[in-house]
Amino acid sequence: MGKIFGVLFCIFISNLASSYAQQNCNNYAFSRNTIYTTCVSLPVLNSHLHWNYHSSNSTVDLAFRHTGSDTSQWVAWALNINGQGMVGAQALVAVTGSNGSVQAYTSSVTSYSTGLQPSPLSFDVPSITAERVNGDVVIYATLVLPRGGTRFNQVWQVGPVNNGAPGMHGLGADNRMSIGSVDFVTSETGAGGNA
Repeated sequence: MGKIFGVLFCIFISNLASSYAQQNCNNYAFSRNTIYTTCVSLPVLNSHLHWNYHSSNSTVDLAFRHTGSDTSQWVAWALNINGQGMVGAQALVAVTGSNGSVQAYTSSVTSYSTGLQPSPLSFDVPSITAERVNGDVVIYATLVLPRGGTRFNQVWQVGPVNNGAPGMHGLGADNRMSIGSVDFVTSETGAGGNA
């Protein structure tokens, strides 16, 4: 009998956490007063992806939001259009300095030893900015989706800033599971393997 209550309690807590995360996602008020039609709470690393897809020109306006961010930390969200995982990903990066200022840029992830240095992506990013508000870091960007596609593999991460540059992210379970897929038309997301 005790095991049944334990299982039911775990299911209740899981549903409560999922409901809270989705509510946190849908009810978020951006400082720019932008309204996004779609939002998904990503399964790990306290992250959310908000977007508006424009079929007329295959673009997406998005906001990647990481909650509970510390100063001297970086966050990144990326599409991997040719594979899964970190290597090959095309990233949007925000680096928060010790003074609280946030720098946003793009970075192509070419190996596991990448330093997330600024570099162009294989697809166009007409605009990218970031801000830190009430402990959340938000990356705003417009992407021209490659090859007219709408479903891609995605990766997101968070890590420390060392001497003003992104340092290596942690290797815990959440960091390894920060991978999945996203479809900008159907709003479907899927879990992946290891980043």
